[in-house]
Amino acid sequence: MDMSQYRSLFLSEAREYLRTINETVVGLEETPEDRSGIDTLFRGAHSLKGMAASMEYGDIVEVAHRMEDLMLRVRDMGLVFDSGVADLLLEGSDLIERMMVDLEADREPRTPAGDLPDRLAGYTPPPPPPRKAADPAPAASAAEPAPAQATPSAASVPAVEPAVPSTPPPTPVEPERTKELEVTSVRVKTELLDHLANLTGELITNKNRLLSINRDLASPQLGEAVGETAKLLRALHDEVMKVRLMPFEAIVDRFQRSVRALAKKSGKELHFEIVGREIGLDRSILESLVDPINHMLRNAVDHGMEESAERVAAGKPARGVVKLSVARDRDRVLVTVSDDGRGMVPERMIASAIRKGLISPDEASQLSPRQALMLSCIPGFSTAREVTDVSGRGVGMDAVNASIQKLGGTLAIESEPGKGTRFTLALPMTIAIIHALVVQCGPIKGAVPVTAVLRTVELRRHQMTRVGNRSVFNLDGEALPLLSLNRALGLPLGRFPDGIVPLFVTEAKGRRVGIVVDRLLGQHELFIKPLGRPLSKLPGLGGGAVLGDGELITLLDVADLL
Repeated sequence: MDMSQYRSLFLSEAREYLRTINETVVGLEETPEDRSGIDTLFRGAHSLKGMAASMEYGDIVEVAHRMEDLMLRVRDMGLVFDSGVADLLLEGSDLIERMMVDLEADREPRTPAGDLPDRLAGYTPPPPPPRKAADPAPAASAAEPAPAQATPSAASVPAVEPAVPSTPPPTPVEPERTKELEVTSVRVKTELLDHLANLTGELITNKNRLLSINRDLASPQLGEAVGETAKLLRALHDEVMKVRLMPFEAIVDRFQRSVRALAKKSGKELHFEIVGREIGLDRSILESLVDPINHMLRNAVDHGMEESAERVAAGKPARGVVKLSVARDRDRVLVTVSDDGRGMVPERMIASAIRKGLISPDEASQLSPRQALMLSCIPGFSTAREVTDVSGRGVGMDAVNASIQKLGGTLAIESEPGKGTRFTLALPMTIAIIHALVVQCGPIKGAVPVTAVLRTVELRRHQMTRVGNRSVFNLDGEALPLLSLNRALGLPLGRFPDGIVPLFVTEAKGRRVGIVVDRLLGQHELFIKPLGRPLSKLPGLGGGAVLGDGELITLLDVADLL
């Protein structure tokens, strides 16, 4: 019987089991006595084996079966769940994932099981370190593992369970609908969700057009109808966005794995904590967050965290803490990576930036401690060895900052020397339908995501001063440089006969800056569409949208333009 029709369902469910296995393995390394975690691992391997057997995927069955046998020894035969067990289970999970990638591509497995099944079956924990002669021998305990010879040998465990009849999985039967029946979960293709989001976006564009028409007609009846339609569209948009949301938990297993591997390689003791697994993010944003978060976590472990001896000498616990948390803040998502490591020293950051020629001494004298920390996001600031020696921090943060700004988000850094560092990413809930500040520069209108706008300001000319060859203005005790968006777009500079200069404050190259425009036209809800070639290749353009009057407008990536 042709089983290929059930393959996509198998792959989807198998990956959920693998994600659970990976997360549970990492958790059990910290609490190996957790019986529920041990049971979860055993059930995950057992279910994975059964599903693969029903699909006649023998290679996956063999690996999953040996993983199950290893967990049986942990659960029922006193084998201690140590790092060796964890390493083997994670290796098995990785191997099954690679086999599934081959299945997905409809090709023969390129990664056979090799000797992994034998290593899983024959695992013996390493002997304990020799005791000193003066140490008394501990009393025998009934809780100690059984002697090695009492452990079943690989030969005593069948390689594969009795063959399962090759019948397709039963088709789910829809239960009888009753008043008590809860809405059942269904699997929906991502293409359909994208299509729904696009349709909703087109409706919002049309709503803006109706609002523009009503401003010309001034019809109370039309205005009331459009207002009600706008409310319904907002509700529809919110529901469609909820359907597109994926829990942050969908990507956390790879962070646990990378932090575990790096800590083990560097010999550092640390506890990795994740908060907000259940928070939902738009799928496109979630996928774009993997690399920036991984980079910040690597920095926290490799550069921010001290060795145990150094921590103890500084009066800290030998074991450090790295924390990844996700939270909602109105229409934004906040992603935070923090550690209790050595922290960053602003004065050393400034000295390094001057030495590398990235800022002048005059500019350095105007920097606040917060601005000094953001120097780590300037391209060219960090080549690993120099930055580690100077600040212990910051390898490639310019790439992280650029990635977040392309999503319409911002990055903030807080640190206290000797206490630790906190990186906070503020991101929009979605990148398809956004609230944007519309600005005028000569004949061109552009849009900037409001999540990237820290403040709008109207300056009098006497409030602007010069430092070196750059205009600056004071905001909250910081001297912020003034840059012209007209100049960045290659347009003539604006004229301000009334003496009032409009601008918005944003992050660019790791610093807060004021961006001068001709006019601030207010906030608009826009449906952003990707640009086609050749416009998609131009720097600083993040997409296009249509205003209510039919005028085309471009979403600007200000940091890229500057």
